[in-house]
Amino acid sequence: MNLRRKDDHARRGPRAGRGLAAACAALALLLALCGAARAQKAGGYAFGALLPLSGPLSERGKTSKVALDLAQADINAYLAASGYGGQMSFAVENTGSSPEQALEKLKALAGKGIRVVIGPYGDDEVEACLDFADKNNILLVSQGSSRPSLAKKGDNLFRVSPSDTYQAEAVTSLMRQEGVGVVVPLWRADHMGDDLTVHVKARFKQLGGAVQPGSRYSPDRKDFAPILDDLARQLAQAAKSGKGGKAAVYFAGGEEIVPILKAASKRPELTAVPWYGCDGTAMYDPIAKDPESAAFAMKVRLASPRYGEGGANVYSLTEKRIQDKTDVFPDTQASAAYDAAWALFFTAQAVGGSGDFARFKQMLPQVCERMYGVTGWLALNEHGDRREDWDFDFWALGNEDGKYFWQKVARYQFEPGTAKELFLGSGKK
Repeated sequence: MNLRRKDDHARRGPRAGRGLAAACAALALLLALCGAARAQKAGGYAFGALLPLSGPLSERGKTSKVALDLAQADINAYLAASGYGGQMSFAVENTGSSPEQALEKLKALAGKGIRVVIGPYGDDEVEACLDFADKNNILLVSQGSSRPSLAKKGDNLFRVSPSDTYQAEAVTSLMRQEGVGVVVPLWRADHMGDDLTVHVKARFKQLGGAVQPGSRYSPDRKDFAPILDDLARQLAQAAKSGKGGKAAVYFAGGEEIVPILKAASKRPELTAVPWYGCDGTAMYDPIAKDPESAAFAMKVRLASPRYGEGGANVYSLTEKRIQDKTDVFPDTQASAAYDAAWALFFTAQAVGGSGDFARFKQMLPQVCERMYGVTGWLALNEHGDRREDWDFDFWALGNEDGKYFWQKVARYQFEPGTAKELFLGSGKK
């Protein structure tokens, strides 16, 4: 059984009241946009989905699968109620959280004549598939990919989650707000860790902070003692410099956070500073299930950003529907997958199906520009990536009656057309 969050701390920012009215207004615009194509009474809408239903990303793959099942049922109910006929369906393939398997499954979908696919979820899977998709006129709409280096004009990749550049912006803003003057990064030597750390370093310097070189480790490393020795030395150097306020550790990695926290808990110099994480550590239950790592994470208030929950009431309703089906608190990308399904459906209605690849690719950004979905406005930038309506929630561990739970401690909120704001929660530290 997965640990649950505690909802009574900073549940929503001030935007929560926008709700269904905006969603209904956007839906009306889309129906007007699609009116001409609907008259054709399409016989069916067939799309593909590449989801990590096994492997390290399996929990996220399963929540996305349920989200797509719900979207399919909702769209088909809408078609039946409106009298337009036809059915929407997804051919789902399991990527196994593997780039190689993702490419193999994409080729299988292509062999079935499918040219529009939701997914893959992970950055490495997307990278493995993109060349084949570009060369074979296949559109990929990823709900989870966020690596900045994958943002390119004109390719066949669209992404409905915010870029990691925004995650870096959010976490460095929180650091500075909380008085951090020097950050010492600790990160895994892969695309995700390298990209995030580059952007965190650059952003933190822009905000007037100082950055130590940090410690970079191999993804297959098991003994973290030398890495933590180096981290401790750099923290000591930062303290001696006396520049810019308190020091903090920034971590960008994944499941290895548990042995790292356990080893760090035995070093007083690493316990004396705050730690900040990435989306890979946000609400990561193995931390809370291990007493040593949980106690340390709580002591250093390991605060990790996660793509933020939408402010509209429809977000909460969709989130609950997914959770009821999976018994897992869903990642926000699952709701983004639900939105992506509707965006593909509206696009297919607007252009009379998905057979004309060029028209479909051209129309999808126009649909997203007008669409207010579960996760907010889906507007895309020139690279085909999420442009507006993104937020990041920060999660840290709390403890009540000896039981650890995840609580929201801050929110970095982006309101289109206004300045970004950081809201601090009032949860127990």
